[in-house]
Amino acid sequence: MDSYAPCPCGSGKKVKFCCQAILPELSKIERLQENNQPRMAIQLIDKLLQDHPHHGWLVTQRAMALFNEQRFEDARDSLVPFLHEQPDHPLANVLLATAVSQLEPYPASKKVIHRAFLKGTASEPTLVGLLAGRIAAYHLEEENFMAARQHMAIVLRLGSEQERQQTLMAMLEIDADASIPYPLRGVQPMPKYTPIESAMGTYRKAMKLAALGCYEEAATALEKVVELDSELPESWHTLGLLRAWDGNGAGAAEAFHKAAKLYGDADTAVDVETLAQLLERELPEKSVATRMKGYTVEALSRLLTRLDNDDRLSRVPVDQEEQESRVAARYDILDRSQPTEEDLEKLCLETAPRIIGRIGLFDQRDEDTPARAIITGIEGERLDEACKTFEAAAGDMAKYNEEIMKRDDSNEIDDIVVRHPKDEIALSDAVFVPQDTPANVRRKLRIDLLDQAVNKTWMELPLDALGGKTPQEAKGNDELKVPLAAAIVVLDTFLDGRDLMLDINAVREKLGVAQPTSMNIEAGTDLNAYTTSQLQRVNLSELADDMFRRVMQRTLVTKNCRQGYAVLREFLEKRPELVKVEEDEASQAYATLADICSSSLRADEALEWVEKGYQYAKENSAPFQSLLFWKMRELSFRATDPNDSQLKDLLLDLWNNYGTKIPQVRQRLTEIVTLLKIDPPWDGAILTASTGGSGEVILSAETESTVSGEKKLWIPD
Repeated sequence: MDSYAPCPCGSGKKVKFCCQAILPELSKIERLQENNQPRMAIQLIDKLLQDHPHHGWLVTQRAMALFNEQRFEDARDSLVPFLHEQPDHPLANVLLATAVSQLEPYPASKKVIHRAFLKGTASEPTLVGLLAGRIAAYHLEEENFMAARQHMAIVLRLGSEQERQQTLMAMLEIDADASIPYPLRGVQPMPKYTPIESAMGTYRKAMKLAALGCYEEAATALEKVVELDSELPESWHTLGLLRAWDGNGAGAAEAFHKAAKLYGDADTAVDVETLAQLLERELPEKSVATRMKGYTVEALSRLLTRLDNDDRLSRVPVDQEEQESRVAARYDILDRSQPTEEDLEKLCLETAPRIIGRIGLFDQRDEDTPARAIITGIEGERLDEACKTFEAAAGDMAKYNEEIMKRDDSNEIDDIVVRHPKDEIALSDAVFVPQDTPANVRRKLRIDLLDQAVNKTWMELPLDALGGKTPQEAKGNDELKVPLAAAIVVLDTFLDGRDLMLDINAVREKLGVAQPTSMNIEAGTDLNAYTTSQLQRVNLSELADDMFRRVMQRTLVTKNCRQGYAVLREFLEKRPELVKVEEDEASQAYATLADICSSSLRADEALEWVEKGYQYAKENSAPFQSLLFWKMRELSFRATDPNDSQLKDLLLDLWNNYGTKIPQVRQRLTEIVTLLKIDPPWDGAILTASTGGSGEVILSAETESTVSGEKKLWIPD
């Protein structure tokens, strides 16, 4: 330690004029800590503390040494009395929060952590960043996604380089996670506004607390601002954000609802109301759980024979990883008998069975633990019926056992798998389609199911967000105009999470809901000022290429299929100059559009994008591997229907023009025809291309033995 450096005890004096007398001991403690000798460091610190009981540096060094020995309770107990004497000590506050966060769950340690944010952010940013990272992990586990992302933003601002890199990747994963409704992903900037003069001081206090990550305290302060001017929508909007960032979904939804009613701008009102509905539907009282019920079973192999013979049970393949976890078998439980082979040709939504539950059968873990069966299903009628079906099939070989669902360390039942919003249950119609169902029937079932979900089930579904009215009943109701528009967006998020594109404008038109107003973005604008929902309203055709590229990148990160479809079509069809300089991106755009269309049940359009991608690759003299990629992509789409009229020609093309150069291609093609149970089109003859006198390409059939010349292995670079 430098004698002329500020004294580490926190007195504000230089070491020479403060703790010079114990400087050698302080230096020794520092070396012991650096050499990972915490026990010896603690012994020396305890000796010095006898004469310097309120020495901040000694107290905090002792706490850090205790951390190294995982003695968090001792560290907490040593810091508390010191902070009674010096409550504003930055490092001591941060270390106390660190100790408490190791000993107690986040809700119980939040006040201590927020005090550390207040006292320690300026001087101990890296440690505060670590605490923020733990809070983010907690909220992510609790599925408070807005709160998780906002605490990640604190880590990006304060954390070490390594923490920032890891957090950035985690944040990008959240933004790209299609299972999270897209309005809850990405940034949510606070609205800019000026409160009334009498509330300005409290407002500034709230904003300062928010900047430090103390969102609960900031929300409490802002509530006083809202009380003084309750007709200002921006105040309610800001309050909703603070509560959401604190993980208070119910409070956030309440504030967002009020903001939506007050906003004069219809698009902003719908955006905020959408947040309210998405947060509200995840509340426990608004959700339904998938639960488990446990059974002990005897003679597992005989039981499997019984279950295999029950026509309301369909066995599901078990992968290698599950087998290693002692999973013996899995079954889908159906609400009616499986269709016969003759029924498959005319299978439709009315006749197809529904999956009402699932069975998991597990081998004995040891001699004292019997084999088990776990039944899962949505609580209520579905789970009850699923259990009855299993019990009827298993007979006396399975006995219900509540103990199976109890935690190992307590008497509590732990039977919840996941919670679903009530509104989603009616839309989550799990149709059972046997593997041998013809591809055209399978495809029609999926298309009909989507159409029924949107145009019948959802249209006639009473929604809490609409006061118990159905969307059809809410049509034309001025009081429900904004909630109805938001409910349509919520429906879109449900389908988007399943990679399905909703024709959202058609639904709006059907229900008499106004289309959103297009937005223009000026060059140089920071896109972080716009939410994911706002970016969907951007007028793409008016953007300069540079700004369009940035919007496209942001859109592709969030992976919203409907917006991605619009942006990529704009790129490929209306941005020729940009395509010229972004060849790799253009090729990827064709592939992504094909995937989006395939997932959205637009099979013909998916193949059109594949063909366009192939032609683009040829026109740009792409390497052989790129052409092969497009042909294999086409095969992956056509192989879903073994009766596709162009499938055999495509297989022959790949066998002759690509398999001759890369033998692995032929091996893969052989596997595919075996899987599809079709005759290999290359058996007995090979189609080879030769050039006639006029220069045209002629297809001729030759047996493998008559093909002249030795074939050499050729692998492209």
